[in-house]
Amino acid sequence: MSGIFITGTSTNVGKTIITTCLTYAFRKRNLDAVPYKPVQCGAIIEGEEWLAPDVELYRKVYNPQENEQLNSFLYEPRFSPHFAAQLAGNPINPEVIKRDYQVLQESHELILVEGAGGLAVPLIDELYGTPELIKDLNIPIVIVTQANVGTLNATSMTAHYAQSKGLNIKGIIINGYPENPSEGVKDNLTMIEKTTSIPVIGIVPHFDNVEARIGEKEVLEELIKEIDLNKLLD
Repeated sequence: MSGIFITGTSTNVGKTIITTCLTYAFRKRNLDAVPYKPVQCGAIIEGEEWLAPDVELYRKVYNPQENEQLNSFLYEPRFSPHFAAQLAGNPINPEVIKRDYQVLQESHELILVEGAGGLAVPLIDELYGTPELIKDLNIPIVIVTQANVGTLNATSMTAHYAQSKGLNIKGIIINGYPENPSEGVKDNLTMIEKTTSIPVIGIVPHFDNVEARIGEKEVLEELIKEIDLNKLLD
């Protein structure tokens, strides 16, 4: 297995946090893992340079090699990728993504590919979206979800959609799990596995200001403590 695709039940569920955590966790185990964000919408500007914010977060745990391409398509508006690409006049080309992925594959053992938004997001049009890219890369997926109200519906729909597209799901990671969960949140943990028939392979705790603190080793250690890396590599 050369890579794992990290997708989510929607935008803002913590895919970038999980990608960063997995990069740190695998590298801690002496597995040469590299994070990769094929498409980033919502670019930030620093001086005269446009930056991919998710890649900037990866830098908290990963120092890219010289000229290493961790992002292939970068767009300013925080819209769906297909529309952001239309506005920019720079359509997403899967061949470019596959080429950049293969270049990373030549120098790393594992590529952690982070999607844009949820799984059903179109990249070019209604015929080519995230599932089609995953099939082109020929890698399994991990679904990131949260522990809050509504997670059963969102997680089940994402899992069943992935299965309908013939994707290989390695497991589900629950992000932002509260320190003192309610009985309903506790039940979600069990019910997610029942409604999806997919194992929960990680529970990542909630941290205030997690993006600002993710570079702290003690925070990272807490975040990865209950992620089963072996099930991701099986």
